[in-house]
Amino acid sequence: MARKKIRYRRQRAGRSPMLRQFRSDYVRPPAQLRIRVNMGRYQQPASVVRQPEWNIQLIRKSFLLLMLVMLFVGAGRWGFRTLERSGTFSVRRVTVQGNRMSNEAQIRTLADIKRGDQLFSVAPEEVAERIRQHPWVDRAEVERVWPDTLTIRVHEHRPLAMINIEGKQQGLYYLDHHGIIFAPVESLQDIDYPVITGFVPTDENEEIPGLDLGEDAMTEDMREFLHVAARGNPILPLQSISEIHMNREKGIIVYLVEHPFPIYVGYGNVEKRYYQLVKLLERFYRKKRIEGIEEIRMDYHEGRILVARSEP
Repeated sequence: MARKKIRYRRQRAGRSPMLRQFRSDYVRPPAQLRIRVNMGRYQQPASVVRQPEWNIQLIRKSFLLLMLVMLFVGAGRWGFRTLERSGTFSVRRVTVQGNRMSNEAQIRTLADIKRGDQLFSVAPEEVAERIRQHPWVDRAEVERVWPDTLTIRVHEHRPLAMINIEGKQQGLYYLDHHGIIFAPVESLQDIDYPVITGFVPTDENEEIPGLDLGEDAMTEDMREFLHVAARGNPILPLQSISEIHMNREKGIIVYLVEHPFPIYVGYGNVEKRYYQLVKLLERFYRKKRIEGIEEIRMDYHEGRILVARSEP
Protein backbone atom coordinates (compact mmCIF):
# COMPACT_ATOMS: atom_id res chain seq x y z
CA MET A 1 0.00 0.00 0.00
CA ALA A 2 1.50 3.28 -1.10
CA ARG A 3 2.06 5.97 1.51
CA LYS A 4 0.42 9.29 0.88
CA LYS A 5 2.99 12.00 0.62
CA ILE A 6 2.11 14.93 2.82
CA ARG A 7 3.56 18.34 1.98
CA TYR A 8 3.95 20.95 4.65
CA ARG A 9 3.64 24.48 3.42
CA ARG A 10 5.94 26.90 5.14
CA GLN A 11 4.32 30.12 6.20
CA ARG A 12 6.10 33.08 4.68
CA ALA A 13 7.32 35.81 6.95
CA GLY A 14 4.95 38.69 7.17
CA ARG A 15 1.98 36.70 5.94
CA SER A 16 0.42 35.94 9.29
CA PRO A 17 -2.47 38.24 10.27
CA MET A 18 -0.97 38.91 13.72
CA LEU A 19 2.39 39.93 12.26
CA ARG A 20 0.72 42.20 9.74
CA GLN A 21 -1.26 43.87 12.52
CA PHE A 22 1.92 44.33 14.61
CA ARG A 23 3.76 45.92 11.71
CA SER A 24 0.83 48.14 10.98
CA ASP A 25 0.50 49.32 14.59
CA TYR A 26 4.09 49.66 15.77
CA VAL A 27 6.60 49.51 12.95
CA ARG A 28 5.13 51.50 10.12
CA PRO A 29 4.73 55.21 10.73
CA PRO A 30 1.40 56.92 10.23
CA ALA A 31 0.54 57.56 6.63
CA GLN A 32 0.67 61.32 6.93
CA LEU A 33 4.31 61.14 8.18
CA ARG A 34 5.68 58.70 5.62
CA ILE A 35 8.21 59.87 3.16
CA ARG A 36 7.20 59.12 -0.36
CA VAL A 37 9.50 58.74 -3.29
CA ASN A 38 8.59 60.84 -6.28
CA MET A 39 10.85 60.84 -9.28
CA GLY A 40 13.87 59.86 -7.26
CA ARG A 41 13.43 62.71 -4.69
CA TYR A 42 12.20 62.51 -1.12
CA GLN A 43 9.16 64.61 -0.49
CA GLN A 44 7.05 65.23 2.57
CA PRO A 45 3.31 65.13 2.12
CA ALA A 46 1.77 68.52 1.57
CA SER A 47 -0.47 68.02 4.57
CA VAL A 48 2.57 68.25 6.92
CA VAL A 49 3.76 71.70 5.72
CA ARG A 50 1.96 74.46 7.56
CA GLN A 51 1.84 78.05 6.46
CA PRO A 52 2.89 80.63 9.17
CA GLU A 53 -0.01 82.50 10.73
CA TRP A 54 -0.44 85.16 13.47
CA ASN A 55 -1.00 83.86 16.95
CA ILE A 56 -3.83 86.06 18.11
CA GLN A 57 -3.71 84.74 21.66
CA LEU A 58 0.02 85.59 22.05
CA ILE A 59 -0.60 89.13 20.79
CA ARG A 60 -3.39 89.62 23.29
CA LYS A 61 -1.24 88.43 26.20
CA SER A 62 1.65 90.71 25.17
CA PHE A 63 -0.65 93.70 24.92
CA LEU A 64 -2.14 92.95 28.34
CA LEU A 65 1.34 92.64 29.89
CA LEU A 66 2.40 95.99 28.37
CA MET A 67 -0.68 97.69 29.80
CA LEU A 68 0.04 96.27 33.26
CA VAL A 69 3.64 97.50 33.16
CA MET A 70 2.52 100.99 32.16
CA LEU A 71 -0.06 100.95 34.93
CA PHE A 72 2.52 100.01 37.58
CA VAL A 73 4.99 102.66 36.36
CA GLY A 74 2.34 105.33 36.48
CA ALA A 75 1.21 104.27 39.95
CA GLY A 76 4.82 104.32 41.18
CA ARG A 77 5.43 107.85 39.87
CA TRP A 78 2.20 109.05 41.41
CA GLY A 79 3.11 107.48 44.78
CA PHE A 80 6.63 108.98 44.67
CA ARG A 81 5.28 112.48 44.06
CA THR A 82 2.67 112.05 46.77
CA LEU A 83 5.33 111.06 49.34
CA GLU A 84 7.54 113.93 48.22
CA ARG A 85 4.77 116.48 48.73
CA SER A 86 3.72 114.98 52.06
CA GLY A 87 7.19 115.51 53.66
CA THR A 88 7.10 112.14 55.45
CA PHE A 89 10.69 111.32 54.46
CA SER A 90 12.12 114.84 54.58
CA VAL A 91 15.47 115.26 56.39
CA ARG A 92 14.73 116.86 59.76
CA ARG A 93 17.86 115.87 61.70
CA VAL A 94 21.56 115.44 60.82
CA THR A 95 23.85 113.92 63.47
CA VAL A 96 27.68 114.01 63.34
CA GLN A 97 29.70 111.42 65.29
CA GLY A 98 33.41 110.71 65.80
CA ASN A 99 34.73 114.21 65.14
CA ARG A 100 37.36 115.44 67.57
CA MET A 101 39.60 117.86 65.66
CA SER A 102 37.21 118.59 62.82
CA ASN A 103 34.47 121.11 63.58
CA GLU A 104 30.86 119.87 63.38
CA ALA A 105 29.75 123.00 61.56
CA GLN A 106 32.44 122.40 58.92
CA ILE A 107 31.28 118.80 58.49
CA ARG A 108 27.67 119.94 58.01
CA THR A 109 28.75 122.55 55.48
CA LEU A 110 30.72 120.00 53.46
CA ALA A 111 27.84 117.50 53.62
CA ASP A 112 25.58 120.11 52.00
CA ILE A 113 22.34 118.56 53.31
CA LYS A 114 19.51 121.05 53.64
CA ARG A 115 16.54 120.73 55.93
CA GLY A 116 13.64 119.44 53.86
CA ASP A 117 15.70 117.39 51.39
CA GLN A 118 14.15 114.02 50.67
CA LEU A 119 15.95 111.25 52.54
CA PHE A 120 15.63 108.74 49.70
CA SER A 121 17.19 111.29 47.33
CA VAL A 122 20.39 111.58 49.40
CA ALA A 123 23.35 109.66 47.94
CA PRO A 124 25.49 108.52 50.93
CA GLU A 125 28.62 107.93 48.80
CA GLU A 126 28.53 111.44 47.35
CA VAL A 127 28.02 113.01 50.78
CA ALA A 128 30.94 111.00 52.24
CA GLU A 129 33.16 112.08 49.36
CA ARG A 130 32.42 115.75 50.06
CA ILE A 131 33.14 115.31 53.78
CA ARG A 132 36.54 113.73 53.02
CA GLN A 133 37.65 117.09 51.65
CA HIS A 134 38.21 118.19 55.26
CA PRO A 135 41.97 117.83 55.99
CA TRP A 136 41.42 116.01 59.29
CA VAL A 137 38.92 113.48 57.90
CA ASP A 138 40.43 110.18 56.80
CA ARG A 139 37.10 108.56 55.84
CA ALA A 140 33.41 109.10 56.48
CA GLU A 141 30.31 106.90 56.65
CA VAL A 142 26.84 108.27 55.89
CA GLU A 143 23.74 106.30 56.92
CA ARG A 144 20.07 107.04 56.30
CA VAL A 145 17.94 106.38 59.39
CA TRP A 146 14.30 106.29 58.35
CA PRO A 147 12.12 108.21 58.28
CA ASP A 148 13.88 111.58 58.74
CA THR A 149 17.48 111.30 60.09
CA LEU A 150 20.90 111.30 58.44
CA THR A 151 23.85 110.01 60.50
CA ILE A 152 27.45 110.98 59.62
CA ARG A 153 30.32 109.01 61.23
CA VAL A 154 33.72 110.62 60.86
CA HIS A 155 37.05 108.76 61.15
CA GLU A 156 39.88 111.24 61.58
CA HIS A 157 43.60 110.95 60.93
CA ARG A 158 45.70 110.02 63.98
CA PRO A 159 48.86 112.18 64.16
CA LEU A 160 52.14 110.36 64.65
CA ALA A 161 54.48 113.31 64.28
CA MET A 162 54.78 116.79 62.83
CA ILE A 163 56.81 117.47 59.73
CA ASN A 164 58.51 120.70 58.70
CA ILE A 165 58.16 121.18 54.94
CA GLU A 166 60.97 123.06 53.26
CA GLY A 167 60.77 124.82 49.91
CA LYS A 168 57.99 126.92 48.37
CA GLN A 169 55.23 125.55 50.60
CA GLN A 170 57.23 125.59 53.80
CA GLY A 171 55.34 125.13 57.03
CA LEU A 172 54.57 122.71 59.84
CA TYR A 173 52.09 119.88 59.11
CA TYR A 174 50.77 116.77 60.82
CA LEU A 175 51.91 113.32 59.70
CA ASP A 176 49.71 110.25 60.28
CA HIS A 177 50.60 106.59 60.92
CA HIS A 178 50.50 105.78 57.18
CA GLY A 179 53.04 108.43 56.21
CA ILE A 180 50.41 110.85 54.86
CA ILE A 181 50.74 114.61 55.45
CA PHE A 182 47.16 115.64 56.12
CA ALA A 183 46.75 119.06 57.81
CA PRO A 184 48.72 122.17 58.75
CA VAL A 185 49.50 122.76 62.43
CA GLU A 186 47.44 125.66 63.76
CA SER A 187 47.47 127.56 67.02
CA LEU A 188 45.93 125.94 70.10
CA GLN A 189 46.33 122.47 68.61
CA ASP A 190 48.28 119.60 70.19
CA ILE A 191 51.99 119.87 69.37
CA ASP A 192 53.33 117.18 71.71
CA TYR A 193 54.82 115.18 68.82
CA PRO A 194 58.31 114.73 67.36
CA VAL A 195 59.19 117.07 64.52
CA ILE A 196 60.53 115.64 61.25
CA THR A 197 63.03 117.93 59.53
CA GLY A 198 65.04 117.74 56.33
CA PHE A 199 62.19 116.65 54.06
CA VAL A 200 61.87 118.41 50.70
CA PRO A 201 59.01 117.39 48.33
CA THR A 202 60.12 116.10 44.95
CA ASP A 203 57.50 118.29 43.30
CA GLU A 204 57.35 121.66 45.04
CA ASN A 205 54.13 122.56 43.21
CA GLU A 206 52.24 119.53 44.56
CA GLU A 207 49.54 120.13 47.16
CA ILE A 208 50.93 119.31 50.61
CA PRO A 209 47.77 118.03 52.43
CA GLY A 210 47.29 114.45 51.23
CA LEU A 211 50.94 114.06 50.18
CA ASP A 212 52.49 110.62 50.73
CA LEU A 213 56.11 110.68 51.92
CA GLY A 214 56.95 107.72 49.71
CA GLU A 215 58.83 104.51 50.38
CA ASP A 216 62.51 105.36 49.95
CA ALA A 217 65.00 103.89 52.44
CA MET A 218 65.39 106.95 54.66
CA THR A 219 61.66 107.65 54.86
CA GLU A 220 60.95 104.03 55.78
CA ASP A 221 63.64 104.14 58.50
CA MET A 222 62.17 107.32 59.95
CA ARG A 223 58.63 105.88 60.02
CA GLU A 224 59.83 102.61 61.56
CA PHE A 225 61.68 104.45 64.32
CA LEU A 226 58.52 106.43 65.13
CA HIS A 227 56.35 103.28 65.16
CA VAL A 228 58.76 101.43 67.48
CA ALA A 229 58.96 104.41 69.83
CA ALA A 230 55.15 104.65 69.85
CA ARG A 231 54.99 101.25 71.58
CA GLY A 232 55.62 103.13 74.81
CA ASN A 233 58.99 102.01 76.09
CA PRO A 234 59.53 104.00 79.35
CA ILE A 235 63.19 104.75 78.58
CA LEU A 236 62.62 106.11 75.09
CA PRO A 237 58.90 106.83 74.45
CA LEU A 238 57.64 108.83 71.51
CA GLN A 239 57.08 111.89 73.72
CA SER A 240 60.78 111.99 74.67
CA ILE A 241 61.85 112.52 71.05
CA SER A 242 62.16 116.14 70.07
CA GLU A 243 63.30 115.86 66.44
CA ILE A 244 64.22 113.34 63.76
CA HIS A 245 66.36 114.86 61.05
CA MET A 246 66.55 113.22 57.62
CA ASN A 247 70.04 113.45 56.16
CA ARG A 248 70.73 111.88 52.75
CA GLU A 249 74.34 111.08 53.64
CA LYS A 250 74.06 110.01 57.29
CA GLY A 251 70.52 108.64 57.48
CA ILE A 252 68.25 109.63 60.36
CA ILE A 253 69.53 111.67 63.31
CA VAL A 254 67.50 111.68 66.55
CA TYR A 255 67.37 114.45 69.16
CA LEU A 256 65.82 113.99 72.62
CA VAL A 257 63.69 116.53 74.46
CA GLU A 258 65.78 116.70 77.65
CA HIS A 259 69.18 115.98 76.09
CA PRO A 260 69.74 117.76 72.76
CA PHE A 261 72.87 115.86 71.66
CA PRO A 262 72.55 114.12 68.26
CA ILE A 263 72.07 110.37 68.03
CA TYR A 264 73.18 109.10 64.60
CA VAL A 265 70.98 106.08 63.95
CA GLY A 266 72.05 105.82 60.31
CA TYR A 267 70.41 103.54 57.71
CA GLY A 268 68.77 100.14 58.26
CA ASN A 269 68.32 97.82 61.28
CA VAL A 270 66.16 100.48 62.89
CA GLU A 271 64.35 98.31 65.44
CA LYS A 272 67.56 96.63 66.55
CA ARG A 273 69.34 99.97 66.94
CA TYR A 274 66.38 101.43 68.81
CA TYR A 275 66.59 98.74 71.53
CA GLN A 276 70.38 99.07 71.64
CA LEU A 277 69.89 102.76 72.30
CA VAL A 278 67.31 101.97 75.00
CA LYS A 279 69.82 99.76 76.85
CA LEU A 280 72.54 102.38 76.51
CA LEU A 281 70.35 105.21 77.80
CA GLU A 282 69.03 103.06 80.65
CA ARG A 283 72.62 102.42 81.82
CA PHE A 284 73.51 106.11 81.56
CA TYR A 285 70.38 107.15 83.49
CA ARG A 286 71.02 104.58 86.21
CA LYS A 287 74.68 105.62 86.65
CA LYS A 288 73.84 109.29 86.13
CA ARG A 289 76.32 109.59 83.32
CA ILE A 290 74.02 111.17 80.76
CA GLU A 291 75.45 114.65 81.30
CA GLY A 292 78.43 115.65 79.21
CA ILE A 293 77.59 113.49 76.18
CA GLU A 294 78.33 115.30 72.90
CA GLU A 295 76.98 112.69 70.46
CA ILE A 296 76.15 109.01 70.07
CA ARG A 297 77.18 107.26 66.83
CA MET A 298 75.27 104.06 66.13
CA ASP A 299 76.42 104.09 62.51
CA TYR A 300 80.10 103.93 63.47
CA HIS A 301 80.52 100.16 63.17
CA GLU A 302 78.12 97.25 63.07
CA GLY A 303 77.57 96.02 66.63
CA ARG A 304 79.44 98.93 68.20
CA ILE A 305 78.29 102.30 69.51
CA LEU A 306 80.54 105.31 69.79
CA VAL A 307 79.77 107.77 72.61
CA ALA A 308 81.60 111.10 72.48
CA ARG A 309 81.88 113.16 75.68
CA SER A 310 83.06 116.65 76.35
CA GLU A 311 86.03 117.09 78.59
CA PRO A 312 85.21 118.21 82.16
